[in-house]
Amino acid sequence: MELIADNLTKYYGNFRALDNVSFKISDKGCYGYLGPNGAGKTTTMKIFTSLLRPTKGNAYINGIDVTKNPVESLKHVSSLIEDPEPYSFMTVKEFIIFACKIRNISIDEKTLKDLTERLKLPSINTKCSKLSKGQKRRVFLAGILAQDSDIYILDEPSAGLDPEESIIIRNILNELKKYKLIFLSSHLLYEVTQVCDYILFLNKGKLIEQGTVEDISKRFASKSLRVEFNQPVQEEVFKNLVEYKLITGYKKENDSSYIIQYDGSEESRKKILQYLSNYNLRSFYDSALGLEEAYLKLISGE
Repeated sequence: MELIADNLTKYYGNFRALDNVSFKISDKGCYGYLGPNGAGKTTTMKIFTSLLRPTKGNAYINGIDVTKNPVESLKHVSSLIEDPEPYSFMTVKEFIIFACKIRNISIDEKTLKDLTERLKLPSINTKCSKLSKGQKRRVFLAGILAQDSDIYILDEPSAGLDPEESIIIRNILNELKKYKLIFLSSHLLYEVTQVCDYILFLNKGKLIEQGTVEDISKRFASKSLRVEFNQPVQEEVFKNLVEYKLITGYKKENDSSYIIQYDGSEESRKKILQYLSNYNLRSFYDSALGLEEAYLKLISGE
């Protein structure tokens, strides 16, 4: 199981949507393709699924050039790109069976029932034209999950879903990634931290960073803490911390809540906690997630 982008470049007229993007992902797991709207995520996925041809460069699936041999390269790939919907004239059951027939496979009643329960689908005899947007999304996902492909290319799979539906999808992805390769685009940091093992940051058509979620989160670990107290605390306490060089600065939110900046080290963190525990401390935590800081700094050019 492998996806390779080799200097992928795509122009729409004079606009460069992708700028020499190269990466290689292989083996089971969930690989997040992270970036703001318009970064080039969907364009990349359309090239991998042969919906677009690159202006320059190549995309390979399991070593096969997608542009030169799309049928062979996509044999073991299922995808959800942008906002597809099941055919309105079909029932839920008919669409899932149809999705399997595309791959020349059959689906038994047990598998159909299992998918219906896992995705909390409406009655399998319901016409797809009568479904809500979120229900249609889940039915489409049921169709591609029924194909049991080795590789899943998913473009914003939680788009248009309510919180409960999003949790259902995340749970399925966390189970699926144990034995499949999932290439998932998103601009939702929470979704990425919940399901992805490895992330690639894309901004303005360029790949600007990649690595495991843990490594990038640590590298951009928050150097600010939010501290809250059970009673008002004078600013003098924090001025003393600056003077002792335990913190580099602070911001008062209210009389019992402050955000403090420090060097980010575990040693300093322990000393700060020890000092503030004398002032009826209620909570003490990072003011921002490492991945959130990484995202903001990377897309701002820092």
